[in-house]
Amino acid sequence: MLLTYKYQISPNGASLAVTLIYAFCASIVALGWMTVVWLAPLSIFVLGVAWLTGMALSLFYFAFALARRIRRSPSLAHSDGAVSVAYLRLPINVNTLFFCTCLSMFPFALIGCALERTSTFPSGLTALLLALDAVTIVSASVISVIAVAVRLRSAYKPSKIHGGPILTFTPTYLEFHPLPSPTPIRIPWDQAPSITAIDYPTVRADVIQRAHIMTTACPAPTLIDITCLDWTQDQLQRTIGYFVCNPERRGILATAGGVDLVRALVSDNPALWPR
Repeated sequence: MLLTYKYQISPNGASLAVTLIYAFCASIVALGWMTVVWLAPLSIFVLGVAWLTGMALSLFYFAFALARRIRRSPSLAHSDGAVSVAYLRLPINVNTLFFCTCLSMFPFALIGCALERTSTFPSGLTALLLALDAVTIVSASVISVIAVAVRLRSAYKPSKIHGGPILTFTPTYLEFHPLPSPTPIRIPWDQAPSITAIDYPTVRADVIQRAHIMTTACPAPTLIDITCLDWTQDQLQRTIGYFVCNPERRGILATAGGVDLVRALVSDNPALWPR
């Protein structure tokens, strides 16, 4: 997590269970650290408590938000005669929390060292504590510097991404709007777009999600960044393919019924799919 940001989340029960297990493990380790390591130098104790508590809180937030996403299903809306799909902010928020936790290590190390200086120790022990404090401050500084360097290279900071939908279905075209891009990419339905693959390349500090889209207008696939679109390739292709193969059904996208139709197509329950 210190070297790259990842945004791929599978909104299902298995992911939620794994996240809860990690969160509870981090909480247990934090409590164990406070119980067992209280005899260690105060700087190490404070730094460990801050790190483990930050990780546990971030994971519990992750689990809560993921459970809400699973319960509510994809965020769809009808506006301006089209069905829009909002991007999932959860991975961006979690990455921001992890960054803040890493960035806070240096001040917490200084706080621990300052608290330790309020006590008096024998001269021999004082020298050892000073050496351990130096190691603690250097370690915390390295973590903070790496976190800042990775953050500066990321293109998916909240201040650098748009606030609109990432995917829009209209009666005449399909529109993708990559988060860091100021302009969307429109593909008319009569070009018969189809998803041939989704890959996850690393671009600078981000592991992005990229769709390969074939159209009749170009012999080579168009590569479009769909990072934070929490749809699988099957869900995306099923929805796009339905409107490519059923042009008479595209008009419903201009009505409120388009939201229900798209939601049914995205569902993993075949009984809900339109005939």
